[in-house]
Amino acid sequence: MPTKEPSSRRRFLQLGAAALGAGLTSETLAQSSRPQDATSNSPLPFGIDLDKWNAMRGVPYEVGDVPMPGVCNLPGPLKKRNWPDRNKYKDTKQVPGMCQLCSTVCGVIGHVKDGRVIKIEGNPNDPNSRGRLCARGQAGLNHLYHPERLLYPLKRVGERGEGKWKRISWDEALDEIADRLKQVRESGKPEEFAFHQGRQRSKDALARFLRAFGTNTQLSHRSLCSGNRRAANLASVWESDWDLNDAENSKYILNFGSNAFEAHQGHIPFANRIQNGRFKNGAKLVTFDVRLSNTAGSSDEWFAPFPGTDGAVALAIGHVILKEDLQNDEFIMKWTNVTKEELLEHYSDYTPEWAEKISGVPAADIRRIAIEFAKAAPAATTMCNRGSSAHLNGFYNDRAINVLNALVGSVGMKGGWCFSPWSGLDPNMKTPAMPPTPKTWSVLEDPPEYPLANVWNRMRVGEIIYLYLLQERAKVQVYMTYNLDSPITWPEESLTQEVLCNEDLINFHVCINCFYNETAHYADIVLPWATYMERWDLDARGAYNLRPYVGVRTPMVEPLGESKDVREFFPELAKRIGGGMEKWYQESLEEYMEQWASNVPENPKTGKKGLARLLDEGMWEDDSREPYYEAYKQSLKDSEMDGATVNNATGVITKDGVGIGLMLDGKPVKGFGTPSRKFEVRSMFVTEVSKNKDCSDMIASSGRTKTKNRPQQHTGHDVDVDSMPIWKPIDEHQDLGDDELVMTSFKWAVHNHGRTMNLKWLAEIVHTNPAWMNPATAKKFGLSDGDWIELTSYQSKMLAREQHLNHTGEMDDAGRQIVSTMRVPIVTMEGIHPKAIAMSNSCGHSQYTRVAQAKKDSGDQGFIAGTDGATYRDADWERNMWWEDQSNGDPAKWVPNTGNGWNQNKLMPIAPDPITGQQAFHDTVVTVRKLNVA
Repeated sequence: MPTKEPSSRRRFLQLGAAALGAGLTSETLAQSSRPQDATSNSPLPFGIDLDKWNAMRGVPYEVGDVPMPGVCNLPGPLKKRNWPDRNKYKDTKQVPGMCQLCSTVCGVIGHVKDGRVIKIEGNPNDPNSRGRLCARGQAGLNHLYHPERLLYPLKRVGERGEGKWKRISWDEALDEIADRLKQVRESGKPEEFAFHQGRQRSKDALARFLRAFGTNTQLSHRSLCSGNRRAANLASVWESDWDLNDAENSKYILNFGSNAFEAHQGHIPFANRIQNGRFKNGAKLVTFDVRLSNTAGSSDEWFAPFPGTDGAVALAIGHVILKEDLQNDEFIMKWTNVTKEELLEHYSDYTPEWAEKISGVPAADIRRIAIEFAKAAPAATTMCNRGSSAHLNGFYNDRAINVLNALVGSVGMKGGWCFSPWSGLDPNMKTPAMPPTPKTWSVLEDPPEYPLANVWNRMRVGEIIYLYLLQERAKVQVYMTYNLDSPITWPEESLTQEVLCNEDLINFHVCINCFYNETAHYADIVLPWATYMERWDLDARGAYNLRPYVGVRTPMVEPLGESKDVREFFPELAKRIGGGMEKWYQESLEEYMEQWASNVPENPKTGKKGLARLLDEGMWEDDSREPYYEAYKQSLKDSEMDGATVNNATGVITKDGVGIGLMLDGKPVKGFGTPSRKFEVRSMFVTEVSKNKDCSDMIASSGRTKTKNRPQQHTGHDVDVDSMPIWKPIDEHQDLGDDELVMTSFKWAVHNHGRTMNLKWLAEIVHTNPAWMNPATAKKFGLSDGDWIELTSYQSKMLAREQHLNHTGEMDDAGRQIVSTMRVPIVTMEGIHPKAIAMSNSCGHSQYTRVAQAKKDSGDQGFIAGTDGATYRDADWERNMWWEDQSNGDPAKWVPNTGNGWNQNKLMPIAPDPITGQQAFHDTVVTVRKLNVA
C-alpha cells in the first residue's frame, strides 16, 4: 500500500499549494507560517523549520550579463513552477545554417530570441541529414556561448609557449601580420608563407587569399584522416575519391573497419541510411573491426581480425566468389580492364585458409559471407574507413575491399557501391573570379616520397611537416594556423611542441581560432575567429542522394566581442600587404555571397531564388538530376561525338586529345573517368606514376586533366606500387613479443578528435580514456579493471627499412627506437582483439578551456587575456563538474571516470603509408608493464 505523508507534512504541502495558487510569494508564505517565540501566545503553525527549508532551496548560480546554455538561473521549487518555460521558444526567429562541429556539416536551424541563439535543431530541408542532428550539433550552444571563448586579438609577451599574452587591437594585429607577410614576398620566397588548416569549410576564401599572395604551401590534415581510402577509390574510378554506399537500398553491407554510427565522415546521413536499409529493406550488416565499436555492436555479425589484415580477408572473399563462379561475368567483361581468367589467376592463392592464418577470421565464415554477399548483389556494397585504411598497408587493404564490388557487379548500382563526381558543393555555384594558381613548390606541401599523395587531388602528407622542419628540409618565415590543434591531434606530441616553440624553424606564428587551444599556446599572435553561427559560407558534403546540393551558413547573431571570420579580415590584410593582392577583393561580402548563390533557381511557391532562397530554406537540392546510378552506361550525344575519334584497340573515345567515353558494343557511352574508361581493377597508372614515368597519355584518356605527372622535384623517389590489389604484411606485427600489443585508436560519437572536449555537454558524457584490454590479455599481464600500466611505443621497423625517415631517439635494450611512454589505467572488455590495445583520441588537453582540462576553476590564473569571463559567466561546471580529478597525479588516489584523460597521440610515431602518406594510426607496437600502485 502507498505510504501516507505525515500529517504535518501533508498540511504543509496543502498550504504551499494553496498559497501558490493564490499568488502568494515565498516571503509572505514564510511570514504566515513562521514559528512564534516561546513567550508568544500565538500557536506554532505546523512545526515548520524555515531555515532548513531555505537551505534546501539551493543557492542561485552566479551569472554574467549573457545567460549560458544549460544553466537554470532560478533554482528551487518555487522558481520552477514554469519550468521548462512553456514560452521559451515562442516567437523565435528561425535562421538556417550548417553545423561545423564535425565534417558532416549537417543543416541546422538556430532559434534566435532577443539577439541570442537559444536552441539549435536539424534542418528538415537538408537532403543529407534529413533534419536529424547529433549530440555535437546540439552542443553548438556551448561552442557559441563559452565563457572562455577568445573574443579579442592577443600578442605574445613572454617566451613562445610560456603562455603570457596581452590584448591588442585588430589594427595592431593586422599591421604586424601584414609587415611580416610583406617581408616574405620581398624575399622572393612566397612558399615560405605556410597556411596550415585543420577542419575548414571556407575553401574559396582560403584559396583566394593564398593565391593572391602567391603561395601554394597550403597544408592540411587529410593524410591523418582519409588519404588511403581516397587514393584507393581514385585508382579504380578516378572521377571521385569518395564512395557513397547506397546502404538504404542495399540487401548486404560488408563493413571493414568503419564506425559509421560514431565516427564516419558521413555520420548522421550515412548512419540513418544504413539503419533504413537494415530495418526497412532487410539488409544484413557484417562488420570486421579489431574493436567492438557501436557500429560493430549493432551489426548482425562482428569479427575481430588482427590489426591491418582487412585486405587479406577481402582478398579471400574475392577468391571464394570466383571459385564458386558467383562473379558478375557481364560487368567484368564489359566494364573492367581485366578478364575473368586474369582474376582467377590473381586470386588463386588468397584462400580463406590463408586469410584465417593471417587475420584469425575463421575460413568457414569467410566462405559463407562471400557467398551471401555475391548472392545479394547487385544490391550489395562494401564500406570501409580508417579501421582498414589507417595502416602502413592501408592503400592495398582498401583496394582489395573496393574491387569486391566489381566482382559482383554492384558498382554504381542501386543498393550497391556508388559514388558521384560531386564530392561537395553543387558545381553550378560559381564564385567571383579567382586569382591564378601560383607556381611555387614546397616539400612540406608535396613531399616527394609519397607518390600518390598529390597526383589526383592535393591530399598532402600532414604528419611529416614538423619532422621536415626539424630536419631543416624547409623553412617557414610565417606560419598561419586555422582551426588546427596539431599538438593534440598530430603524432609525436613532443616533437610537434619542440618545433612550434623554435623561432628559428618557425619565425612567426599566427593562430586563427575560436578558443585558446594547444596550437594558440605556441603562437605569436592569436586572432579570435567567429563561430559557424556567426559567419557566411556555401557548403555541402558528399551527397547521399547521389545528386548535388548546396546549403548556406549565415550569421544567426552578431559575432561576440571582436571575433571575426577570415572573409572579413582577409580583405583588410590583403589591402595592407598590397602588391596587387587587394584587386581580388572588389566585392562586398554580401555581393560576393549573392553572386556565388545566383544559380540557385527560383522556388515557384515563394518566388525566391539565389541567396534569398537559401536564406529562407537553408538548403537546395537539384532534384532535376537523376541519382548517379549506372552513370557509366550513359550514351554520348551526337554533339559530343562530333569531331571525336575512337581508338579501335581500346575503344576509348577522345575529342581534342581528351577522353570523353568508350565505344562498347558499337555504341558510344560515357564509361568511367579512368585511362581505360573502365573500372580499373588493374591500375597501370599507380604503378607507372609511382616510378616517375610520364603518364600524360593515360591522363588524357581519362578526361581528368587536373591529374598531373609527378613534378621534377620527385625525381629519384621511385616507389614500387603493385597494379593489382594485394595484401602486404607489416614488419613489426610479425612475431609480436609476449609483452607487445598493437595500439589502435578510435573516436566517440560525441567528440570530433581534438575540437569538442571544450563543450560541457559533451565532456560530461566522455571526458577520459583508459586503455581497452581483452580480459584474457589482462590476465596474462596480471591485470584487473582499474589497474595502471606503463605503455612504451616504438618507431616502425617497416618504415625504417623502406623509407628512412631518420628519426632520432632513445633505443631500448632490444634495439627498438622509443617514441614515448605513458601511464594509464585499463578497462577490460571482450570486445577487442587479444593482441590489440585501444585508446580513444580527443582527451588529454593541456589548454583549450577549463572544461577540456576538467578543472572547476582556474585557481590563481583567472581568465586568460582575450576572453570576457565577466560577461559570459558559466558557474554550471564550477558547481557540477563531478568528473574533476582530485588525485593530483597519484594513480593510487585516482577515481575511475574522472579527469581529462590522456593524449594518445603522445605515443603515436610519425608513420605515413609509403604510397599515399596516410598516417598509420592503428599499427603502433607498444610494450605493456604493470605498475604497482600503492
